[in-house]
Amino acid sequence: MYPVDILNLRLDNFVLWLPGGTSSPPNLVIGVKDGDAFDQTARAPLAPFQGKTSLWALSPGSISPPLQDGQVYRYWFEISDTSLEKRGVMLVTDPFAFTVDYSVATTANDSALYQPASVIKYHDDKLWPCDIDGTEPQLPPTPDLAALPRNHNLVIYELPTSWARAGNDSRGIEVDAGTFADVLALFDPAVNGSRFASISAVREQAILSDLGINALELLPVADAKAKGEWGYATAHYFATDYDLGSSSDLSRLVGTIHSQHVRLFTDVVMAFGHDSYSYIDWDTFHLRASLEPNNPDSYQSHRNRELRDGYGGNLWRYIRTTPSYDPETGQGTVEVRPSWTFHRSHLARWMQDFGVGGLRIDSVNNIANYDFVRSYRDRAWELYNARYGPSADPTKFLVIGEELSMPVSVIHQGALDALWNEHWQGRLRAVILGESASGDNFEWTVRKLVDCRLDDINGASFREGIQAVNYITSHDIEGLRKERLYNFLVNNGISDIERRAKLAFALLLTSVGIPMIFAGEEFADQMDRSVDMGKKQTDPVNYARKDEGGWRQELFRYVANLVKFRTVCPALGENETDFFHVSEARGGKIMAWRRGKVGDGKQPVLIVANFSNESTSGSEYVIPNWPGKGESGWREISQGRDVPAEWFGREPLFPWEAKIYTRWVGEA
Repeated sequence: MYPVDILNLRLDNFVLWLPGGTSSPPNLVIGVKDGDAFDQTARAPLAPFQGKTSLWALSPGSISPPLQDGQVYRYWFEISDTSLEKRGVMLVTDPFAFTVDYSVATTANDSALYQPASVIKYHDDKLWPCDIDGTEPQLPPTPDLAALPRNHNLVIYELPTSWARAGNDSRGIEVDAGTFADVLALFDPAVNGSRFASISAVREQAILSDLGINALELLPVADAKAKGEWGYATAHYFATDYDLGSSSDLSRLVGTIHSQHVRLFTDVVMAFGHDSYSYIDWDTFHLRASLEPNNPDSYQSHRNRELRDGYGGNLWRYIRTTPSYDPETGQGTVEVRPSWTFHRSHLARWMQDFGVGGLRIDSVNNIANYDFVRSYRDRAWELYNARYGPSADPTKFLVIGEELSMPVSVIHQGALDALWNEHWQGRLRAVILGESASGDNFEWTVRKLVDCRLDDINGASFREGIQAVNYITSHDIEGLRKERLYNFLVNNGISDIERRAKLAFALLLTSVGIPMIFAGEEFADQMDRSVDMGKKQTDPVNYARKDEGGWRQELFRYVANLVKFRTVCPALGENETDFFHVSEARGGKIMAWRRGKVGDGKQPVLIVANFSNESTSGSEYVIPNWPGKGESGWREISQGRDVPAEWFGREPLFPWEAKIYTRWVGEA
């Protein structure tokens, strides 16, 4: 049972919610797949359901000829197109379908009308969610809360499913969507993968287990309209992406990562969609901003009345209310905001079925309704707390928003728990070139990089590290200085890529905030597609590069060592930061700081970094006020070595090097 009424009604009925009303009853068109063809077995009208305003239903027992027990069916709803184009009668996918099948789809000259079949299994007089082959998914068990990482210790891995391997295109590569099975192979060396089993690093290793990350952010797993690539063109919000695999495949992946104490984050796109309601009930669910200039729903937040952008999809309408059956609560006739209810309903599907441990909400400015975002965030927390009851730990769930103007005030207002820290990326890329950023001098560029709480953002600031997600690179490689780190360094004439990349990761994994690694950066992957940044959704991850050349393998080893340290060291999950050395003689390019609390047995982490092309002169570099000097038990983490007390605070530095010290003893 789901905490959403309409999802439970679907067990006994084919149901279609039409809050905008309809002039004629919708029809169910149902049949079976016969090879590559569709064999229609029935066409029957739906009827108003039990006095619930705007809800239409059809009992499977009333269909003639009768449905066959144990049979897997494909079906659509037949409706009059309500979109702006009004193309007449058409077949559309069930907006609440858990599985869709693009191999059986309606065809039309207009690709917008390409509607995959909804899939359901009939047995014991019930309609059961199933995979395309009829398998009823065995959903993973509820993750063990005690074993999951706290927000303060997270290292998130952002993974698109556009991957590359050797091929025959003009660049010598082949690009395809990796599947859930390929992702599973990154965690389990016994799994070969699927489309990328030919890459030894995927087939024979467990790259992400070896890397040590403890949160996997899968870019949208809900089905996207575009085939053969991942992307943000979400069309079927309750269904796993057809190109990535089935609910059973995702269940196996989730079960594995939870057994390794890795939290699952999902990416959700709610500013625009390519969904069935674009045709079923256009004006209730969607709008075209340019046609409604007097509607506040047409404008982005924090963008000076800039119109919302559908990026080829249809903008969701968030302000309008209508009297209707409420799919969440089951109330017969109440005032509802249809888009709010729809999105909160699919949230329950992913939270309950796959034990989601965090969310990333795409482009909150383009959603342009922080009341809805707050409602969505609050509902996510309700579902998380219901999962664990009184033992629910508030440090083990998180709702993150992405908006590059960084409206931090929405965190303080309770609409989100955290934001992507876009400023961090800009500062990082400046300091590894020895430059300052954002109008600050070099020292303050580094200070704000290391401690995001120092950054004033339109009169607000992050109050603690778990409110900021820091990254060197993200999938948003569109724009100046946002390309993959390897390409950024090459484009800026840098030859010592390994050194600069190591410094970048040392800063990422020791700064205040939640570190996020974009897939492939841990071994300095590079862009295989056009450098046109508009290709951000199709430039692939090439895991074969992990085993290319000694320096990439060494970078992976270095990053994995620091990732594992970051996930367990208490001091790096704290906010306290103190800069105790800035070398005036070197133009402020050698700096040292402490991370974490002191006193009461606390063991902080000390970092010293050289942001210059020159090594320190002589055999030592003395920092006069180095804390803890003379104490024993210090270790330098990046090289995994003990440091004699007499050398502590005196060790030399190579160009673009960071050394990381602690007396804390724990498993890394």
